[in-house]
Amino acid sequence: MKDFAREFYNSKAWRDVSTAYMTSHFYLCERCGNPATICHHKTYLNASNISDPNISLNPDRLECLCQDCHNKEHTLRRTITRFDDDGNIVGIKKSGAEKQYETDRDAFDALLKKMTSQNRSDLIS
Repeated sequence: MKDFAREFYNSKAWRDVSTAYMTSHFYLCERCGNPATICHHKTYLNASNISDPNISLNPDRLECLCQDCHNKEHTLRRTITRFDDDGNIVGIKKSGAEKQYETDRDAFDALLKKMTSQNRSDLIS
């Protein structure tokens, strides 16, 4: 956990708001319906907005999530590029969204290729 968030997530205000929100949603994940364990901020908190209660403590900006949906939320958004001391790329961890895009793109390309080859054979016949 980042240092700016540690104090907030340990505060009574956050504990009260998150417990009330989770209780009002019966501790059910709002995405899949499984038991929820995390009160998630729809707007990611950062050092500049964590002190704004309209963002950090606003129930309209919260969501009950199970661990799986919370993990998907945070891994779908970012591709991580690692660099060595000289600034050279040494590794790339693709985000879930990027992996899904590539899978969908490849499936679409295969379908398009199949349709194109079928159309060619229809023209030759």
